[in-house]
Amino acid sequence: ERREINIVYQPVVDATNWRLIGVEALARWTRKGYGPVPPDVFIPIAESSGLIDQLGLFVMHRACERIADWPGIKLAVNISPGQFRDPEFSQHVASMFRKTGTDPSRITLEMTEGYFIQNPDRARAAIARLKKLGVEIALDDFGAGFSSVGYLRQFGFDRMKIDRSLVHAMSEGDHAVQTLQATVALARSLGMPVTAEGVESEDQALKLRMTGCDELQGYFFGRPMESHEIDVIYRTDRGRDGKRIA
Repeated sequence: ERREINIVYQPVVDATNWRLIGVEALARWTRKGYGPVPPDVFIPIAESSGLIDQLGLFVMHRACERIADWPGIKLAVNISPGQFRDPEFSQHVASMFRKTGTDPSRITLEMTEGYFIQNPDRARAAIARLKKLGVEIALDDFGAGFSSVGYLRQFGFDRMKIDRSLVHAMSEGDHAVQTLQATVALARSLGMPVTAEGVESEDQALKLRMTGCDELQGYFFGRPMESHEIDVIYRTDRGRDGKRIA
């Protein structure tokens, strides 16, 4: 039930100075009489039961209400293939923005490659409808599957979000770093900023800054946390001067 669903927020920082510039909203389920249910368990359940679309809109609505307290902070939200398939999804989002007073330019909607590879024409149409609202569309988990930079141009994505597997591969040597740097350069040549996720160490953060990544996200900067914890970070701006924010 909805009262068992909690929304947590993972910090996103500017790669140049590690200051808080955004959050990603994530759902967490604490089942009565059972305890916390891992996302990799309850998300497939929501998908198979047909509830994933309702869950996605619920998360977005709650998060949009919350960022009203964090002026200047961007919000990233994952959207499911089912939401993309719904021709009325963009209307639902527009209505929610009106109700919550949300500026669409503060919102990034993240999608993975599965749906748009299988349904390219529908995906292009869905992305176009959403972009008309003024939101940013990001390709999530780039490098985890078969995505190419060509997809970014073909489907009109605004941002690339690099998968944690590419971030972790940097420990394998200079070749992996150079590959990542080339990927970032290609994305930026298309005018697309790049976010790297799964950053777990200072060494990774510094290397990603060197490759040209614009934004960083991962446990080094903060695990998904309650909104009141983001309140503290936002107020104190502990990201200033290159310090860890969490």
